[in-house]
Amino acid sequence: MSAYIINVLKKVPLPLFGNAATAAIFSTRKAGTLTRLAPWGVPLGGGALWFVWPAVDQEWKDETGFGSARPAVLKEEEKIELSDEAISKIESAYVVAEHHLSEEEQSVVNAMAEGDFSALEKDWDEFQLRASNPNEDDDDDDDDDDDEDEDEEDDEEEGADGDDTEGADGDDADGADDEDEDEEDDDDDDE
Repeated sequence: MSAYIINVLKKVPLPLFGNAATAAIFSTRKAGTLTRLAPWGVPLGGGALWFVWPAVDQEWKDETGFGSARPAVLKEEEKIELSDEAISKIESAYVVAEHHLSEEEQSVVNAMAEGDFSALEKDWDEFQLRASNPNEDDDDDDDDDDDEDEDEEDDEEEGADGDDTEGADGDDADGADDEDEDEEDDDDDDE
């Protein structure tokens, strides 16, 4: 009987193995190795559940009895009474203030609606001239102002230290001789 079954399985085509007989022989030989790997089944199954269980739908867990149903907590709604001032602020919170355009701005908007942008060409030309000249930058003016402010602060700090006071013997207050300065003056006169 087993020879008859093997002959029938040899005639059944099976992808990857060629026929069902080859697949059956392969499966029986590999099934013997499962007894060696069986002890690893419990930790591998636990690890898989540890990663998969949080992704399972909570409703399904509750329906099947695996999940714990969360108790329904009913909160009593507290009635909040607002003052008239607060109600008016809430009602006017999203009201946008209307901005009225000047006559010049309105004429430019009307011209733009018709497709005439000639009123803006003057502004565009001025911007282009400022943008294309790297030597004249508005930021440079700000940097110059900052540098001047720093210089003024440094001058004020030096004046507060009293660096121009001299001692009785011709020494500066910090004890340095004036001889170095005199030698430099003599060198300038010789030239």
